[in-house]
Amino acid sequence: MPADVDQLRSVIARADRHQEKLAAALVKLEDRITDLMATAPLRDGELFDLEWAIQARVELRQAIEAEYLSTVDGLVREYTVIADEVAAMLNTYGNVTKLDPNVISQLQSMTFKGFEDLGQNYLDAVAKELYESTLTGATFAQSLATIKASVDSNLGRYASQALHDSLMQFDATVNTKIALDAGAEKFKYYGPDDDVTREFCARHVGKVYTKEEIEQEWSGSWAGKISGDPFVVRGGYNCRHRFRGIFED
Repeated sequence: MPADVDQLRSVIARADRHQEKLAAALVKLEDRITDLMATAPLRDGELFDLEWAIQARVELRQAIEAEYLSTVDGLVREYTVIADEVAAMLNTYGNVTKLDPNVISQLQSMTFKGFEDLGQNYLDAVAKELYESTLTGATFAQSLATIKASVDSNLGRYASQALHDSLMQFDATVNTKIALDAGAEKFKYYGPDDDVTREFCARHVGKVYTKEEIEQEWSGSWAGKISGDPFVVRGGYNCRHRFRGIFED
């Protein structure tokens, strides 16, 4: 199997594992929220204590940090492994060097900040929901069901998508930067060509383009497109493709 295909499959498999680990962490987060809600003072089965609702935000934050952010932090730290794998793969096609560790660290920090923002948005939404439910005297069962459901429908849905795309975009960024530093002027677009491959990517899989041609080809619109550098965003959301530098003598 070609080195580029083999390494890309490894990245895609890692992205799948990351989503599985996140899903497990969110189950734990939901359990902690359930435990927290069990401490809420009730009057005839309804929430009423606004002081408790305000103080609960502190424990909500701790739960989010312990289960969600700590898990994501560990996953983002794995990105250094990918950077090394990319350099090793590209060395089979040309003479390249590893990317500056400071660049890798900066990319990791910016990626993690995005997940922190998702966590903060979720905390704000849940704390608001809890406070409003207490103000209106919502039943305990109703409030618990709403807040538990939001773990998956809000934080889980957005974080899982971001986890996949962040990893694939990191891999694509490192791949492109190392290739450009090594003098690559042409790039091959490759990756899976299966039933879930979007039509746009299927049209380009296996083809070689110059940087200028890529900018032109990727200037249009298609379903699932993400705005940004085509080398980074590639086909868009959930894309499993990337560009690999072509090194010519």
